[in-house]
Amino acid sequence: ANFMLENLKNRALIRVSGTESGAFLQGLITNDIRHLEHGAPGMFAMVLNKAGRVLYDTLIYRSMPETFLMECDRDVLPDLRKHLLIFRVRKKISIDSLESDMNVWVAFSDQNNPGEVSMGKLPDGAIACPDPRLRDLGCRILAPKSLAAESLGQIDVVENKYRAHRYAVGVGEGVIDHPPTKCFPLEVNGDYLHGLSVHKGCYLGQEFTARTYHTGVVRKRLMPVITSEEIPDKADVNIESDEGKNLGKLRGVVKNHALALLRIDSALAAKKILIGGTAVTTRKPSWWPQEVPKEKFSQ
Repeated sequence: ANFMLENLKNRALIRVSGTESGAFLQGLITNDIRHLEHGAPGMFAMVLNKAGRVLYDTLIYRSMPETFLMECDRDVLPDLRKHLLIFRVRKKISIDSLESDMNVWVAFSDQNNPGEVSMGKLPDGAIACPDPRLRDLGCRILAPKSLAAESLGQIDVVENKYRAHRYAVGVGEGVIDHPPTKCFPLEVNGDYLHGLSVHKGCYLGQEFTARTYHTGVVRKRLMPVITSEEIPDKADVNIESDEGKNLGKLRGVVKNHALALLRIDSALAAKKILIGGTAVTTRKPSWWPQEVPKEKFSQ
């Protein structure tokens, strides 16, 4: 199969290690760290503030017992590390940046050629993990900086292709798509991307998240946007219907693919969707669960 390999230069790793590291992370993330302790290779989770808003999205890997690697947007690595250090208090835990030691790679195939990305045997020190969010996002590979792309397999090495692919699938990642404190975990599809545990008990920001989850009202979500002509890449631009109704905000843009935080019902019902005068289209991604009409419950 023709998979592509890309070095995600805007992603970096923090290592959290020590006997109490699992319990420590459990109190700060939206997902259940026990998935990793029970053998899952990786997990998607968000770090929230106490008001339940998303600060950082992370992929968390367990590299050894009592050692976790948190992948985050490189631009917020110092902030995330500082956030972890504030809550560490007296726990015996080390929190180290691996920014200059490890690369984050992704092996993926674009939409026309879906299929499992399977990595052959990797060199020592490299870890492969199928993306825990969605199969379409391929496989993450964490590798020491010293390892060249060739040693990771006979795959086409590409640059700047993955983000457009991710946008086409409809998945946000990092500060451009999830500006810190500007959105809630359900709005960035944390529930649909296996990033949210409803059963794990208390963590920072949990009360608000649980309440929203159980009342079931999420009016806005991050959705894929497609355009025939390029749209200006200005974050937070308002998106409107042809009748001038505000439908949401633009997040990231790559050529003719974009992500936007949209009012789901209005955006799907609008005859036309405009970003700065340019007509765009959106759709409900195929990986969103099919909604059951309310009438079914009342019979």
